[in-house]
Amino acid sequence: MLVLTSTEPQVAATGSTWKWWVCALLLLASTINYMDRMTLASVSRRMIDELHLSKADYGMVEQYFGYAFACGSILFGVIVDRVSTRWLYPLILFLWSVMGILTGFAGHTGLIGTTLAAIWAPAQALTGVAAALGSLLVCRTLLGFFESGHWPCGLQTTQRLLDPKDWTLGNSVLQSGVSIGAIVTPFIINAMLTDAEGSWRMPFTVIGLVGMLWVGAWIITMRGRSLDAPAPAGPVPEKQPWIVSFRRLMADYRFWLLTVVVCCLNWTWSMYRVWLPLALQDKAGLAFTEEQTLGRILPVYYICTDIGCLLAGAASVWLHKRGLSVLKARLVVFTVCSIMVMPAMVLPMLARGELAIPGVPAAYASMTVLLLMAAGSLGVFPCYYSFTQELSKEHIGLVTGLLGFVAWVIPSSLQKPLGAYIDKTGSYDVAFHVGAWPLIIAAALLWAFWDLRWARRARS
Repeated sequence: MLVLTSTEPQVAATGSTWKWWVCALLLLASTINYMDRMTLASVSRRMIDELHLSKADYGMVEQYFGYAFACGSILFGVIVDRVSTRWLYPLILFLWSVMGILTGFAGHTGLIGTTLAAIWAPAQALTGVAAALGSLLVCRTLLGFFESGHWPCGLQTTQRLLDPKDWTLGNSVLQSGVSIGAIVTPFIINAMLTDAEGSWRMPFTVIGLVGMLWVGAWIITMRGRSLDAPAPAGPVPEKQPWIVSFRRLMADYRFWLLTVVVCCLNWTWSMYRVWLPLALQDKAGLAFTEEQTLGRILPVYYICTDIGCLLAGAASVWLHKRGLSVLKARLVVFTVCSIMVMPAMVLPMLARGELAIPGVPAAYASMTVLLLMAAGSLGVFPCYYSFTQELSKEHIGLVTGLLGFVAWVIPSSLQKPLGAYIDKTGSYDVAFHVGAWPLIIAAALLWAFWDLRWARRARS
């Protein structure tokens, strides 16, 4: 890529308008990131039927995606502290877009599909279901690996562009792209799906090409600009070596607190991202049609996640202006969002009429719970990102990488067993149950332990 060898003079990242334009590009990057991820979930029913996969197979695909995301989080977290995101960002986005396109060839009998299966098992001649699963595992594993670079790059960019008081708002813009991607993806896919076999493959190509357009927009925007940290006034302090920052991070109890918090956050979010589209369409779930799920319910659900994310950032700023400290404003917003998710435990029972609210039709009650769950499950993330940015100003990539590893390894390990359980019982209720309660635990832990007085004195 030409940007790697550009000799143009670099100028500092200045100007409020330009900074928020970069934040808009970060929003679009999150949108594309989630479009590539959400495409598989949106076509999962057709893909499972056509490739003759089980729910356990589908859970294993998500499990390997999560494992790769976890490993990539550490690698890119270390790299982003040493390499300018000016060129690293477009490179990783280009690579994950390529893997998104190749996913459309999983299980295909042509050259690309056969090659992908051979990469997964080079010593075996895979055919049928095994070949389809192998090629799908290659694509989604590498997709997860390259997508993991988005968050270290994005968080380092907002940390260097914005003042600390604006971090939560900037992070909410960054995170809101997730829900925008999830909103538009079902519409795009629904417009492309036909009764023809294999029509689920085309969306992977179209959405992958959208990522290529972003790469061009980023290169143009960054032309002659720099995202390096601004030089401090006065004598320049010596930058701590990576290993010193690592040791300090390991000695900071707040890091270990955030490992528990991020596991709770990603547990809830990933449970609903992976299984909600299937639960909505399956007769053993909520029994909606594909048209209703992709054309109405999922877009509205993710519109609410976007609203919740943006309102969380705005509410944090508003509460601070009304006299709350920055910390308490974040904690209040985080707690309110956590409470909004709790009713998800009873959503399937409300939808089936097994649990009734006097005077409220089952459809209205279940949709209200679904939309509250949506807003709260994403609204916690901008607050969490702001906590991570307080741990280290020099090595934010290291922080996000290590936390990202933990966030993906543990929840991803549950996906295959959960799929096997659904195969066995035919019920999706467990996904709603296990996803509802972790956020309130995370909120309680943050209130209790984030700002311990003795630890604050020790850091000072």
